Amino acid sequence: MFSKVLCGVDGSEPSMRAAKTAAELAQKFGGDLIYLTVTKEFRLTDEAKQYVELEQLTGEPQYILEEYAENCLREAVRMAKDMGVANVRKEVKTGNPARTIVQEADLIKADCIVIGGRGLGDIGSILLGSVSHKVTSLAKCTVVTVR
Repeated sequence: MFSKVLCGVDGSEPSMRAAKTAAELAQKFGGDLIYLTVTKEFRLTDEAKQYVELEQLTGEPQYILEEYAENCLREAVRMAKDMGVANVRKEVKTGNPARTIVQEADLIKADCIVIGGRGLGDIGSILLGSVSHKVTSLAKCTVVTVR
């Protein structure tokens, strides 16, 4: 029934519950499981750019988001493997969270998207955030919203 399950993860408690539900579905149906975290592109204001130059800071701020995303995904993958999911992988994408999740589902031909009912909210909207309503509206496949 679900040979490919895509799960949006942003590190919030609802998204980690969704990660567990996605692992249960993939394990039950012997499907592939793909965990996806979507970050928005981080752009510095002109003032912030000046500060970075004056302080001679190096590195890109985007790496902070990507590192956080990797940590969230690492935990989800560990949980899925502990639950016996044979084929699990992780992806980090940058873009509009809802559209990116739906595009990835279309690209990999997912049978199901699993997503938390609430994400990190306003402060955490740089990451996945609460996009379940948009995903449900845009997706062509089954969407499971976990509360």
